[in-house]
Amino acid sequence: MSARTDILNALQRDGYKQREALSLLEAADKEPRTPTGLGDPEFPATLSGGHALVIEYGDEEMYGWCQCGKPLGVLRPSHPLDRFGGPWERHVMTEVAR
Repeated sequence: MSARTDILNALQRDGYKQREALSLLEAADKEPRTPTGLGDPEFPATLSGGHALVIEYGDEEMYGWCQCGKPLGVLRPSHPLDRFGGPWERHVMTEVAR
């Protein structure tokens, strides 16, 4: 059983009809996610949906993620930013375009 099925079952036990539970879960899937483990916690990213490539400069590293919240990695400033492009393109072309 998947986590999605567990959540749907829990919503239905709490009184949601199947259609309402599915709608609620789909809405949650579409909400932007703040990347975890990346960036400075004192300056959290604001994600408002979409799939733009986001790059943030930290103290000694560059953080990359998709605007939807998918982490794409960490680089030293001496490395080319192009290294974020491949993972982002794969994410957008394969994971998002379902």
